[in-house]
Amino acid sequence: MKIHWHEAAIIEFDDAALYYGAIDSELGERFATATNVAVAQIKARPLQARRWDGEARKVRVRRFPYAVIYSMDEDTLNIVSVMHLHREPGYWHERVP
Repeated sequence: MKIHWHEAAIIEFDDAALYYGAIDSELGERFATATNVAVAQIKARPLQARRWDGEARKVRVRRFPYAVIYSMDEDTLNIVSVMHLHREPGYWHERVP
């Protein structure tokens, strides 16, 4: 299954990794690793996460207040957001195909 990252999700991921990296370089690396683990879990079992907010699904990023929000097409996982869990819920709705 192919993974497609929405451009805004890439920016959110980069911004969060830079934020944590500014606090401590290892912390930034841990955030990036934890996010990549969440994406790997999604790829391995895309139907495991229950539907959340319409057709979107959510997988938490372990040890960080973030979640990877995604939707699925026939052969593509669409990563629509790397969302901070305590800020502006639902801002990513228009990104879901």
